[in-house]
Amino acid sequence: MIEDRLLARLGWVLPALTISLSTLVHIISGDYRAFPFFISEADYPGLQRIIFTGGFTLTGLVLIYLSWRLFQVNKNHTRWYWMHLSMLSGIFVGINLIIMSFMDMYDHVELHVATALNVFHFGLAWGVLTHLAMNNARPKSKRLRYISISLGFIAFVGMSYAISLGLKVYPEYIDGNWDFDKMQPWINWAAPMEYLLAASFMFTLASFESDIIPKEEEE
Repeated sequence: MIEDRLLARLGWVLPALTISLSTLVHIISGDYRAFPFFISEADYPGLQRIIFTGGFTLTGLVLIYLSWRLFQVNKNHTRWYWMHLSMLSGIFVGINLIIMSFMDMYDHVELHVATALNVFHFGLAWGVLTHLAMNNARPKSKRLRYISISLGFIAFVGMSYAISLGLKVYPEYIDGNWDFDKMQPWINWAAPMEYLLAASFMFTLASFESDIIPKEEEE
C-alpha cells in the first residue's frame, strides 16, 4: 500500500504535471487553436491526449483513495458529519475526473462539460467540507485552505462571468456547441481563470499532506 503522505502529494503533483505537460505538448505541436485556451483543449488527438487521459485517469483513482484515507485517519477527532460529506465529495470528484478524461470536449462536449463542472463544484466543496470538519487541523493546513478556497471562488466566479458575457452575444452557444474562435475574446479572460481554479484545487490538495498524518504519529 502507498504511504499516506506520498498519496497526498501525488494528489496534487499528478494533476499539476498532467496539465503542464499536456498544455506544453499542445503548444509545441502547433495544434492549439488560439492562445490562451482552456485546459481541456489540450485533450487533442496525439501525444497530448495520451498525457491528458492517462494523467487524469490516474489522478482520479488517487483522489478516490485519498478521500477515503483522509476520512479513515481523521474520522475519530473531527466533526464526523462534515468528514463523511468530505469523503463523499472527494470520491465524486475522482469519479468525474476519470469520466472527463475519456470524454474529450471535441467528440463528447455535453458529458465533458457536465463532468468538468462536477469536478470544479465538488472540488471546492471538498475543500470547504474538509476545512469545516477539521476544526483542530494544523495552522499551516488551515492557512493554505483559506488561500486556496478563496482563490477558487474568485476564479470560478471570474470564469463564469466571462463566459456569460460571451453567451449574451452568442446565445445560440448556450447548448455547449461553441464556435471557439468567435468566443475567443471572452476565452481570453475565462481560460486564465480556469487555470487559476485548477491551481487553487491543487493548493487545497496540498493542504491534505499534513492532515493525513495523525498528530500523535508525527510526534
